[in-house]
Amino acid sequence: MKTVTVSSSGRLTLPTEVRRLIGLEGETEMEVEVDEASDAVILRPAVLLRREDAWAYTPEHRDLLARAHRDSREGRVRELGEGDLEALGG
Repeated sequence: MKTVTVSSSGRLTLPTEVRRLIGLEGETEMEVEVDEASDAVILRPAVLLRREDAWAYTPEHRDLLARAHRDSREGRVRELGEGDLEALGG
């Protein structure tokens, strides 16, 4: 286990080997979570995305994707060719 010091201004430095282990390079935005039950602070690299792309990460869309992947795994897949797509388009 590594020990780090939190400065009086709240800054901490992650050791090089820790950053390498989780693939951090350069400056990285981090998400902070407090787990009061275990008296822990959890840091995760944050992924920033454009607002117009946020719909893809809503619970509703993630549920649709999970259903689609389940259908695919269970063989409920239909292949469409260009002609089929044109017929659907009118």
